[in-house]
Amino acid sequence: MELWVLGANGTYPTAGRPTAGYLLSQGDTRVWIDAGSGTFGALLELIDPMDLDAVIVSHMHVDHCADLFPLYHYLRFGPGRRPPLPLIVPGGATERLSAFLDSGGGSHLTEAFAPHTPQPDEVIDVGGIAFRFGPSDHPVPTLQVRAETGGRSLAYSADTGTGSDLVQLAAGANTLLAEATFSGHDKPAPHHLTATEAGEIAGKAGVERLILTHLLPTLDPQQAIAEAAAVFSGDLMVAAPTLEVLI
Repeated sequence: MELWVLGANGTYPTAGRPTAGYLLSQGDTRVWIDAGSGTFGALLELIDPMDLDAVIVSHMHVDHCADLFPLYHYLRFGPGRRPPLPLIVPGGATERLSAFLDSGGGSHLTEAFAPHTPQPDEVIDVGGIAFRFGPSDHPVPTLQVRAETGGRSLAYSADTGTGSDLVQLAAGANTLLAEATFSGHDKPAPHHLTATEAGEIAGKAGVERLILTHLLPTLDPQQAIAEAAAVFSGDLMVAAPTLEVLI
């Protein structure tokens, strides 16, 4: 598997730095994970969105889902046609998206997407990649993600506090992509992680590599690296646009 970072800012985009979004590929399979502000443009630099096999959106906060809407319009009105694109979302997301797209005569969501909310312990196969999901510790329904194929695995925290089962979901993964919204010991919101907490989770899960993401744009990435490195001894990096990682 190969992971491309489309955007990694937490909360809001800055010039040239979209919010959360990642493209996961294996062979001819392409899965877009999270569609934060600015990530649709970054995706266009890599592939034709008509070639996507699925989209996974962890939750309905704007910095993770905003660019579903340009994708929706591209699929409906752009060049070419295709069957509705599988869209994996947490509970309640389909209704919220449908309400936003209601033109006065009903929602057109299913003209572009085939939405699905995974059930507990459900495994969803997308082009040979097996996806499993777990609940996050966040104020709205949020999916954490594990992707596996060919003996390789990627776990993604989405947005979460320390109260989720991320250690179990990520256990033994080759790579953990974990949010590290905050730095230091000041944690103004309990439903996010600090870089230290992300490092501790990575260590307990026994992962080989930790990629920190979703840092607030005001934070120093090198400080986040230093804090995580103090508690995690594996391979460590910070996500940034155009980063490519072989899982």
